[in-house]
Amino acid sequence: MTNDSIFYFFYSLIQGITEFIPISSSGHLNILEIIYKNIESRNYLYETSAHFASLLALLIYLFANKHFSKSNIQAYSMILIYATIPAVFLGMIIKFYNVSFISLKLIGYTSIAGAVLIYIADKSKKIKLNIKNKNTKFMLAGIFQCLAFLPGFSRAGSCIIAFRLFGEDRKNSSIYSLYMGIPIIFLSFFSNLKDFQIFTIDRNLIIIFITTFLAAYFTIFLFIKVINRIGFTPFVIYRILIGIALLVYIN
Repeated sequence: MTNDSIFYFFYSLIQGITEFIPISSSGHLNILEIIYKNIESRNYLYETSAHFASLLALLIYLFANKHFSKSNIQAYSMILIYATIPAVFLGMIIKFYNVSFISLKLIGYTSIAGAVLIYIADKSKKIKLNIKNKNTKFMLAGIFQCLAFLPGFSRAGSCIIAFRLFGEDRKNSSIYSLYMGIPIIFLSFFSNLKDFQIFTIDRNLIIIFITTFLAAYFTIFLFIKVINRIGFTPFVIYRILIGIALLVYIN
């Protein structure tokens, strides 16, 4: 394998593993891209393929586990669209003004800050919002989801924080974060389509698609299966350790 193929294998593995668990896929990919200096420009075809593979893995998992029943689709389809509006609005502002604040220092701080919020939302029984209406929970979670624009914070983590604060158990919070991921990843996939003109299937593209799909599917499967037993503390510890490591590395 060439150096580029090795890079894209690890890129895809990280993307697949981290996309749906609360440790930030963008933060990990930013770290990889910053350290790997030879990748000088974005390859939109490869990025789009990784997003498509993640989305496909998510949809197949949800379909296989009966989440696409008629009643579920009726209950969640419109509210997921509404809940995505805050992220779309903020994303358009960031893109319009070409805002970029990616740095290892910021990722270190947001990783630790997100860990603290996840721990509080998961463990504290006093800091809970008594919200009965599920639509309201999703709408508010959509606002929390905007925290994911901070590199290293985690989209899944921000949604899980919201749903845990709103009284959902660990498994439901994690499943709802998967639901919230459908429109976001769908939009990420289509936003990159316009940025490439030639579609060429090469070895790197195959590596990216297969690796991302398999890593994403098995990560979702294991995460949902064990989360009620293990809780979020392992992810909290991991985030704090990687945050400290980054802050020590840059100093």
